[in-house]
Amino acid sequence: MNLKRRKASRAIAALLLFSVLQVGLQISFAEPSSTNTAPVVQQQIVARLTTRNNQSITINGQSASSGASVLTGATIETGADQFATVNVGPLGSVDIYPNTKVVISFEQGSLKATVLNGCVKLTAKKNTTGEIATEQASLGKTDPATGGVLEMCNRPGAPPEVGPGVAGAGAPAAAAAGTAGGLFGIGWPATIAIIAAGTGAGLTPLFFPADVTNPSPATP
Repeated sequence: MNLKRRKASRAIAALLLFSVLQVGLQISFAEPSSTNTAPVVQQQIVARLTTRNNQSITINGQSASSGASVLTGATIETGADQFATVNVGPLGSVDIYPNTKVVISFEQGSLKATVLNGCVKLTAKKNTTGEIATEQASLGKTDPATGGVLEMCNRPGAPPEVGPGVAGAGAPAAAAAGTAGGLFGIGWPATIAIIAAGTGAGLTPLFFPADVTNPSPATP
């Protein structure tokens, strides 16, 4: 009798254990795995355009003016009297001078201007690597630890110029193309030369007075 009870108890215990295991497996499959995490989607950076006097320039072949959105990889073109700035928020900004065509690329920690033609000034903020380049090669980078400013001019038929002031120096000439200035439009160097020559001629009698002694009248 005792043997039958023991066998029955063992059978019941095995059945209960099997049932508990089945319930545990079902619960584990129903619950989401705690080790799986949702993929993090990197937020896209959108830059903003500002143009001088709200003039329209060209972005990817389309007209755009102040307030327009600029996405990475955009090709921006300015005319002879147009100046624009692309503000890339926490990364920095790119100043685009007249008669310039440039491709601006950016992502978290990186801001690049590829100058196809013309002049730009790139300002990279701290924690951002700024870079200027041509289609052939990179010409300079900033230190992300401190940020920095890069300026570059890339004119047809001339080697690219890189250094402080080169972009700003090229802008007035492009904006004032065809206007020499100075006296009668001949240019300031020529004007200064003419004024100097005229002043020298006017002062000559002061330093070299003419002989005012009248010759003796002839004896008849």
